[in-house]
Amino acid sequence: MIDDTDTIDVQHVTCGLVPLMQTHLEGSEPEVETVRFKVRQGIQTELWNSFGTGSRWRLTEVKEELFYDLYSFIRVEQSELDPLGLMDF
Repeated sequence: MIDDTDTIDVQHVTCGLVPLMQTHLEGSEPEVETVRFKVRQGIQTELWNSFGTGSRWRLTEVKEELFYDLYSFIRVEQSELDPLGLMDF
């Protein structure tokens, strides 16, 4: 079970969700390796597309819960030779 203290609840946000999530990710402490968000249901495709390659955070998992979806991000090291992460494909 996921501890709610480790999860950012943005279920109520409909406009500006991606910039808000990016602000939380980029503002997290350097020792934080995983960030989770509770997001309203039904927008999985949009969020998978919004968080593509080239970021310091990678969307790794989406879990469908009862009244929300739980999105998990992990911190990734950026390569100076491949800053967009194109070698992953």
